[in-house]
Amino acid sequence: MTMNVLYYYPGQTATIFLEVLDSMGVRADGYDGYSGDGYEIAVNRVIFPDLSLADDFPQYMTKLDTGLYFFQFTLPKGIVAIGSYLVDVSYRHPTTHTVVTQIYHFIVNAPFGSYGMNTG
Repeated sequence: MTMNVLYYYPGQTATIFLEVLDSMGVRADGYDGYSGDGYEIAVNRVIFPDLSLADDFPQYMTKLDTGLYFFQFTLPKGIVAIGSYLVDVSYRHPTTHTVVTQIYHFIVNAPFGSYGMNTG
């Protein structure tokens, strides 16, 4: 399992990429082992900073090319968006068929370092 750390601001579209390699180090399609055509890569869940789960998961990544996938979602806006998010992706290795988990850690910071409050 590996972890990637990505940095965003509230309201941005977060994008993750996944490259699947076979045992020879060549890009190959991974698969989840459960879908109809067998080649989807599952985004299992998105965990928000308050440790709640995003709705409508699992979802599948979009295939760009052999062994290359991406997934996008829009981060919430405002101060509630600030913090750490966790996205986990899993697939079956194209050669060994073992389950591989890829973790993405999003850190969402306030633009310009802080949010102001309007008290007037």
